[in-house]
Amino acid sequence: MLCPDTWGGGRRRPGPCRRFAWRGPRTPAPWLASAGPLRLYCARSFAARLLGLRLWPDWGARPRGLLLPGCRAVHTLGLAQPVDLVFLDAAGRVVRVLPRVDPGRCVLCRRARAVVELPAGYCARRDWRAQVEAAWLGRKIVV
Repeated sequence: MLCPDTWGGGRRRPGPCRRFAWRGPRTPAPWLASAGPLRLYCARSFAARLLGLRLWPDWGARPRGLLLPGCRAVHTLGLAQPVDLVFLDAAGRVVRVLPRVDPGRCVLCRRARAVVELPAGYCARRDWRAQVEAAWLGRKIVV
């Protein structure tokens, strides 16, 4: 007889957070090497902030990120893939960059006034800083 916390074959059962976590794209996004412009979606409502990246299932298919205005801290609970985090000040200038933040982490930056969540590997591009600052000006509001 198997232990109650294992599946058939003796493998451990994944925890509840891992079973329902947003899986995201399995392969690196094909647009990471392209010169396409970044588009930021601004999450202003509670529902948009709660759903976060899970609001767009094909999030890694196009060059886009999620902007959380008025935010200094971010958690990656419920995500299954790492993300790049860019903290911005009130004018939209980059204050702090954290590439490849693993799932299940909490990050804080006291000087920040907004956070941009990007697919893992986006900050490895040469033009990422210019893309983020340009996208800050043309962000789309999501309610």
